[in-house]
Amino acid sequence: MFYKKEWSGWNEFTGVTHKNNRNIDLQQIQKIAIEMGIKTREEWRMAVATNQIDAPLYVSKVQGFSNWSQFLNVERYVDFDALLKFTRSLGLKTQTDWRQWCRDNERPSNIPFDLQTHYNSDYISANPNSKLSFWRFIFVGS
Repeated sequence: MFYKKEWSGWNEFTGVTHKNNRNIDLQQIQKIAIEMGIKTREEWRMAVATNQIDAPLYVSKVQGFSNWSQFLNVERYVDFDALLKFTRSLGLKTQTDWRQWCRDNERPSNIPFDLQTHYNSDYISANPNSKLSFWRFIFVGS
């Protein structure tokens, strides 16, 4: 290699440094990313690579990271109240009814197919002591 003695690696060459992921304050860099209006993983990587934000390029490998939508606060589905209004207007009663409805109809893109995975924590918050199942609450209410 011609520059073997001078070569220090790609980090020095590109100016991109990789941080130690163990001491990262995920909430702090998340706040900065949201304030900067970063909406995608690609925008995140560009901001880090151009030193607009002092954070790890691969933040998805940092302990506590769950997903890009949550990290960048980009919500692609309706909120829980809007979901309840929509699902209760359908006249369904069970998860099986929901699956059949999704097969027979074009589900809006802002409503997930897997309602329980996406809205279970909202259900628990809205209905902490009830014996009503998730699906009964979603489609019928209390």
